[in-house]
Amino acid sequence: PKPKSSKKSSNKKPDSEASALKKKVNKGKTEGSENSDLDKTPPPSPPPEEDEDPGVQKRRSSRQVKRKRYTEDLEFKISDEEVDDADAAGRDSPSNTSQSEQQESVDAEGPVVEKIMSSRSIKKQKDSGEEVEVEEFYVKYKNFSYLHCQWASVEDLEKDKRIQQKIKRFKAKQGQNKFLSEIEDELFNPDYVEVDRIMDFARSTDERGEPVTHYLVKWCSLPYEDSTWELRQDIDQAKIEEFEKLMSREPETERVERPPADDWKKSESSREYKNNNKLREYQLEGVNWLLFNWYNMRNCILADEMGLGKTIQSITFLYEIYLKGIHGPFLVIAPLSTIPNWEREFRTWTELNVVVYHGSQASRRTIQLYEMYFKDPQGRVIKGSYKFHAIITTFEMILTDCPELRNIPWRCVVIDEAHRLKNRNCKLLEGLKMMDLEHKVLLTGTPLQNTVEELFSLLHFLEPSRFPSETTFMQEFGDLKTEEQVQKLQAILKPMMLRRLKEDVEKNLAPKEETIIEVELTNIQKKYYRAILEKNFTFLSKGGGQANVPNLLNTMMELRKCCNHPYLINGAEEKILEEFKETHNADSPDFQLQAMIQAAGKLVLIDKLLPKLKAGGHRVLIFSQMVRCLDILEDYLIQRRYPYERIDGRVRGNLRQAAIDRFSKPDSDRFVFLLCTRAGGLGINLTAADTCIIFDSDWNPQNDLQAQARCHRIGQSKSVKIYRLITRNSYEREMFDKASLKLGLDKAVLQSMSGRESAANGVQQLSKKEIEDLLRKGAYGALMDEEDEGSKFCEEDIDQILLRRTHT
Repeated sequence: PKPKSSKKSSNKKPDSEASALKKKVNKGKTEGSENSDLDKTPPPSPPPEEDEDPGVQKRRSSRQVKRKRYTEDLEFKISDEEVDDADAAGRDSPSNTSQSEQQESVDAEGPVVEKIMSSRSIKKQKDSGEEVEVEEFYVKYKNFSYLHCQWASVEDLEKDKRIQQKIKRFKAKQGQNKFLSEIEDELFNPDYVEVDRIMDFARSTDERGEPVTHYLVKWCSLPYEDSTWELRQDIDQAKIEEFEKLMSREPETERVERPPADDWKKSESSREYKNNNKLREYQLEGVNWLLFNWYNMRNCILADEMGLGKTIQSITFLYEIYLKGIHGPFLVIAPLSTIPNWEREFRTWTELNVVVYHGSQASRRTIQLYEMYFKDPQGRVIKGSYKFHAIITTFEMILTDCPELRNIPWRCVVIDEAHRLKNRNCKLLEGLKMMDLEHKVLLTGTPLQNTVEELFSLLHFLEPSRFPSETTFMQEFGDLKTEEQVQKLQAILKPMMLRRLKEDVEKNLAPKEETIIEVELTNIQKKYYRAILEKNFTFLSKGGGQANVPNLLNTMMELRKCCNHPYLINGAEEKILEEFKETHNADSPDFQLQAMIQAAGKLVLIDKLLPKLKAGGHRVLIFSQMVRCLDILEDYLIQRRYPYERIDGRVRGNLRQAAIDRFSKPDSDRFVFLLCTRAGGLGINLTAADTCIIFDSDWNPQNDLQAQARCHRIGQSKSVKIYRLITRNSYEREMFDKASLKLGLDKAVLQSMSGRESAANGVQQLSKKEIEDLLRKGAYGALMDEEDEGSKFCEEDIDQILLRRTHT
C-alpha cells in the first residue's frame, strides 16, 4: 500500500480568506500577551502551489520513483543574521516578534523563506511552447507551519529580498552534507504536520463578511515556539473536539481537601482505564500501596525493577486521586529522554489534561500564556484555576525556571529516576525544597545501595521532620556492621519503600532469545564493496584533518548500503541485471526476483528463512534503518506473494494505526510487518508477532531494543525470537561490536541521550580515528575473504545456516 504524501495542499485557502486575515481578530487579548506574536492576527497563506502531489494510488514498487528525502540535520535553517547582520535578531520564535513586525509579515509583498530543504530541476513549458529547465527549491516560510512548504522557483521567491544569499548558503551546505541525504527519504519529519494539540482560537470575517475561524496549533515533535495559526479546514476535526471539550470545563478555584485516612479501601480488582487498559495484579498492589500512603500522609519510594511499569502505576495513582475530586495540579519531574514516554502513557491511560513544560524561554512563555491558567471573558487570569491537571517537566527546568513553577501549590509530585537526589548538596534538592509540594513519590529502579549518606539525603527530602539530623542518623547507621542495625534500618524503610523484581511478579512473561546470523557478502556485493574502498582509497590512506570526515562518513554510508543490498547504490541495479542476463534466462517470469535475491546475502537469507517461519505459523516484524531498503523488501514480498503491512516515516497517524489493527486482529492473514526502526520504535504494540528480524542494526543500540520491545512486552504469551542479520567480515560487523560495547556501558549514559538522535549523529560521535579503523578492518575482511564463501552461503539450506552461522 502506498503511503500518503506528507504534505497537505496549501491552496485550499481562498485569497479572500488570506486577505481577511488583515482584519481585526475578534478575540479578547490575554494578559501579558503584548509581545506575543502567537496572540495576533494569523499570517496569510503562502501562494498556492501549481503542481501538487497526485493523490494516493496503488503501486507495485516505488523503488524506481525518485522520492523526497529528509534528515533533520539537513534542514538548512538560514537565520537572517547569517545573511545580513542588519537584521541581527532573526526569528527566535513567534512569541518574541513585536506587533509592528507581525503586521509587516502580514502586509509584506510575499512570505519570507525560513529554510530551504531541497532542490530539483524540472522541465517547464514557456508560453511560447518552448521547454526550459527550471531549478526549484523546497522551502518553508517564516511564521508558517510545514503544511505550507512547497516547491518554488527563484522567480516565485523573489519577493524575499534575501533569497539569493539563502540559496547560496543552501548550496554550500548541501555540498558539505551530500552523504547524509541517503539516510531518509523524506524532506522533513511527517510529525511536523500532525496536530499535537490546539491551544486557542480566533474568529474573524473575510471580505464577503463570512465568518472565518483560526486555531492556534502546537505540532507534534516541534516545540511550542513553532506553533502557528491555521484555518479550521486544515485541522483534524477530532483535535478541534478535544480542544472544545477542554474549553467547556468550569474553572475550579476551591481547594478540595485530602480525605481522612479512614476512607482508604483496598481495591480488589483493577478498574478499566482509558482504551480498555487494566492494571496487572502486582501493579494494582502498587497503586493500592501508593494510595494507602497518600491517605496516611506518608511520602514514599516506589523502587520496582525496571520494566514493571513504575510509570503506569504512578499515572494511575494520580488518576485515582483525580477521581476522588482532587483535580491537581500534579507535577511529574523526569529525565528529558523519558518525557515522551510519560506523555504518551498519560494520554493512553487517562483523560487528564497533561502539558509538557520544557524548551526555550519562548516555548515556556507560550505554555504560560495558553496552557496553564483559565481566563475570564476579558482575558485576565483567574487566580488558582489551572487549565492543566498535570505538568511533566525535567530536572533542568526545576533549576532554571523555578519562579513560574514555585508559585503553584502542587497536590502531588512524582520524581522519576530519583537517585538524582542522592547528593545532599545538589541544587536540585534546594530548588525542590522551595516548592509547595503536598505529597511526594520517588521512583527509582536502583534503590540506594551505595552509602548510607545517600539514603539519608532521600529520606530527609521525603520526611524532613522524621529525619532532621544527618549526624544522628550517621551515628546510628553510618557503619552498618551488626545484624541488629541492618534490621532496624529495614524496619524504617519498609513502610516507605516498595521493591519488586521481575521474576517475583511476572512468572508468565514469555522468554526472548536473540540470534545473530552471520551473513556472507555475495560475489556481487564483494565487487562493489572493493570498488567503494578502491575509489576512496586516496583519502583512506592519507588520513588528514577534520575536513576529511565527510568523505569517511560518505564511505561508511556506501558500505552500509552495499551490505544491505547493492541495489541501494546508484546505478548498480541496471548493471547487476545486465550481468545476470548472461547466466540466466531474461524471459523467465521470476528473472527480476532471482536477480534481486541473488545480489545480496541478507535477501538470500530472508528468502530461506521466511518459508520456514510461515510453515511454523510464526508472524514476523522486519526492521530496517533505510526506507529504500524497505522498498526492496516490499518488492520481494509482493513477488513472493506474502501478505504484509508497512510503516515508515511517511505513513501518518491514522493510517499507521489502521495498519497495526489489520496486522493485530485475531484472524489476520498478514504474515510480515515492515517497519523503519525509528518510525516503528515508539509507542507501537505488535504482540501479534513472535519473530523479529533486524535487517540492519542501529548505531544506537537503544533503538534496536525499543524495536524488539514492540513484540516482546508484557502481554506477549508466545516466546519471542529475534534474528539480527550481520554481514560477516565487513565494517558492519565492527560497527555492531562497537554498538554492543556502547550498550554494555553504563546505561545512565544512554538514558541521558535523546531517543530521537539521528543516525547521522550516531556516526558523528565516533572519532575520525575510530571511523578509519572501522573501515580498514572491514576492508581487510572483504579483500582477504575467499570467493567461494559467498557461493557456499547461497547454496546452504536454512537449517545448515542456523546451525553453523549463528550465536545467541
